Amino acid sequence: MLALVLCLALGGEVPVEPHLVGAPIVAIRIVRHDVFDLDDPATAAWPYRLADKLHVLSKEGYIRSMLLFREGEPLDPARLAESERLLRESGLLNPVTITAHAVPGGAEVVVETRDQWTTRPGLRYGKTGNRTSYGLDLSESNFLGWGKHVELDIRSDAERRSWTAIYRDPLFLSTRWRLELAHQDASDGKTEAVAVAYPFFSLLTPLAGGANWRHARLKEYLYSDGKKVVSGGVEARTYGVWGGVRVPSPEPTVDRLTVGFFGEELHYSGWAYRRGGSYEPPPDRKLVGLEVGWQRQVDNWVVVQGLRGWQRQEDAALGPNWSAAVGISLPSLGGEAGRARFSGEFFAASLVRRAYRWVEVQLTGRLEDQRPHNTVLRGEVGLKTTGRRSFLLRGVADVGYRLDRDRQLTLGADTGLRGWDPDTFDGTSRAVINLEWRQQIGGEILHLGVLGLTAFADAGRTWGARVGPGTEGWRGDVGVGLLFESTRASILRMTRLEVGFGDDGSGPVVLLLSGSLF
Repeated sequence: MLALVLCLALGGEVPVEPHLVGAPIVAIRIVRHDVFDLDDPATAAWPYRLADKLHVLSKEGYIRSMLLFREGEPLDPARLAESERLLRESGLLNPVTITAHAVPGGAEVVVETRDQWTTRPGLRYGKTGNRTSYGLDLSESNFLGWGKHVELDIRSDAERRSWTAIYRDPLFLSTRWRLELAHQDASDGKTEAVAVAYPFFSLLTPLAGGANWRHARLKEYLYSDGKKVVSGGVEARTYGVWGGVRVPSPEPTVDRLTVGFFGEELHYSGWAYRRGGSYEPPPDRKLVGLEVGWQRQVDNWVVVQGLRGWQRQEDAALGPNWSAAVGISLPSLGGEAGRARFSGEFFAASLVRRAYRWVEVQLTGRLEDQRPHNTVLRGEVGLKTTGRRSFLLRGVADVGYRLDRDRQLTLGADTGLRGWDPDTFDGTSRAVINLEWRQQIGGEILHLGVLGLTAFADAGRTWGARVGPGTEGWRGDVGVGLLFESTRASILRMTRLEVGFGDDGSGPVVLLLSGSLF
């Protein structure tokens, strides 16, 4: 397959012969392919046969339940295109193609999918500068072929040792209700969470709603020069019930109104400098009240290949999309007076030939005593070309205002400055610029993945340091690395081995990560 961008669906529709639009769907045929094609001599050897035998092929009923059209309905190209996106979005199937052709009495729709390997048994190891994490991760993202996710994760990292159990069901009780359960038992506390929702499953979903609850009791840290310098306990409870409705709007715009009840309670205890001396934490707070939100999404997508990886189909939103929400704490509901929380987001992108450009703005914070608190304005702009050889230029800034005293915006290898250890530079605001070149090497290796080279340069700065030194101006790094994209694993699995050199000549920082850094 070509590693160049493939514009398979633009403008939110699958190409369909004009005379079939509106024709009745008389049949839906599902064509499922396993992880490896055993009829291909290149993947007919025993290891590939064993993998397919161990893998449970996605059930036809699961695939049908994700479709937005049924037999007897008129054929709508937009619903075919969105059904493709939903199947790819699950991370379990890639590539996915939906086509239609004429048959006596109307149209037959053919849904063709290829399963991805979804079982992840084995050891976990990661390294980001002076920090390592390791553990055991047993997970299955397509349990029994029905799209359910079960996971047991045992790990040790710089902050804590923990084991976590997760269950996620996107089609609870064979409906479009979703259920999520999580429990974590850590060396410094516990976390439990439950969420059930009937989401805006598609752009055309008229009604949505749900409820959630989370309780966490953990120890948190503030860092300087990559080391813990302040620690303290945080107990947080969040909960809410919400409902939403799609508001009539002209195509291709989709507007949604959400209204809900929310609660947010935080209690702080035992905050101190680790070398001695007390540290003043934020005051406890309790926000309980009503929240109203508005979402606008434009049905404007493009299917590309070679964006974050080289081989995988990805659905890239073009927008423009935006959302905003405001929640007011009400004493009559048990909340503290004079407080509110707010959030907002804007995103827009374009794809011209091989160049994908995007801009994103996010705003979060609270209002207390008629003044903003814990407010962060984030802006990001980027340009990335697609193909076997690609370039990335990205700039992002997080500007904080009156941040809570348990919060930092540090800079290091984990936030884009790859020649420095994580959390090296303290700050309550930060900015970083990344320039990266990638080159795929050869073709697919053993039909498991593709290998590539990367070279990069980063520059960043922080300001408003809280417990340690900031960058004191702009700092930079350069580096090289190897990338491996797994072409048969669910979601986008990109393993990165990178070595960065900071501008102070202190030596290399090694990153070994699974997943895209940005």
